[in-house]
Order: sequence, then C-alpha cells, then structure tokens
Amino acid sequence: MHALSSEIGGASIGTSTLFAAWNAAINVNQIEDQRVEEVIKGGSYLDATSKMLNKHSGLWFNDETFVISKAK
Repeated sequence: MHALSSEIGGASIGTSTLFAAWNAAINVNQIEDQRVEEVIKGGSYLDATSKMLNKHSGLWFNDETFVISKAK
C-alpha cells in the first residue's frame, strides 16, 4: 500500500487510508469473513490499524503471491 508521507505518522490518519490499510491486511492475509465480522462489530479495528501504521510508518507486504487456477 502506498500513501503520502503526510497521511502516516501524524496525529491522525485519514479514514480512507485506514480503510485501505485494513482491507489490504485482511485480503492479503486471507482472513475468514466470520473473524473479520467479529472484529468489525467490536469497532476497534480502525484504532488498531492506526496504531500499527504509526508504529511501522506504513504497511508493507513482502513476497505476496496470488495463484489463480481454473477448476476442471
């Protein structure tokens, strides 16, 4: 995920950046819908996302691979 340096590391991170980081993290890690729904109901997922973005000055994924195959 790429974001402007002004969007990360400040006192607050824009909501669209938080949602983008959250979506990237759950998609790349292939988190099951049930687990995602439980966390969303709790409401603290954007706060946790913000803390991690600030702690690590961004969000990176190394060696992500997607395999698409046709079922026979």
